[in-house]
Amino acid sequence: MKTKNYVLYTCIVALLSAFSLMMIPSQALSQSDVRYVSDVLFVPLRSGQGNQFRIVNAGLKSGTALTFLEQGETDQWAKVRTDKGIEGWIRTQYIMTNIPSSLKLDQTLNELANAKKTLQDLSSENKQLQQTNAQLTTKATNATRGELTMASELEKIKTLSAGAISLEQRYTQLLQKHQIIQTDFDVLKAENEKLTNDARATFMIYGVGILLFGVFLAYVLPAIKPNKRQTEWR
Repeated sequence: MKTKNYVLYTCIVALLSAFSLMMIPSQALSQSDVRYVSDVLFVPLRSGQGNQFRIVNAGLKSGTALTFLEQGETDQWAKVRTDKGIEGWIRTQYIMTNIPSSLKLDQTLNELANAKKTLQDLSSENKQLQQTNAQLTTKATNATRGELTMASELEKIKTLSAGAISLEQRYTQLLQKHQIIQTDFDVLKAENEKLTNDARATFMIYGVGILLFGVFLAYVLPAIKPNKRQTEWR
């Protein structure tokens, strides 16, 4: 009796479990939405709505993207299409509207790898930019030093130019003074020569006058004095 009751109890529990599974509402499915195979390793794709139909694809891996075509007669089955164009029926408990966590993890890892590569590229580019910046800074520093050197040399040239201009002005002034002195000297020389010539002329005049006076005396004095011999003879 106890055995019969246990079997009956077991059958009732099984029926209630099956009924509860049938009563659980599945996720709302809409046509043309993308669905993903759940975290089950491999899921079969059948030709009809039931396990008795043949399997058209026995190896739908977890995370495989499927195109939803239509809802089955019950919420337990859905018609889908693979990326290779194979159509069939799959239990709705094996598909989900969101991307599986494993696929998200793979995508995240790929994104992380791409981000690391991008970071490495940016780091390398940053180093190159730093090197270029250092080279440009060195060139700018050298250019600044060269500019300062050129400015100093230009200042020296200006100073030398100013000194040269001052010397040229001084030379011009001295040359003008020299010309004035030379002119005065020439005037004095001319006057001296004139005075010398005048003195010579005066001396010549005096000499001629004295000579003439001497000649005059030589001719006149004998005429004035009586001749001694003539007086004695008389």
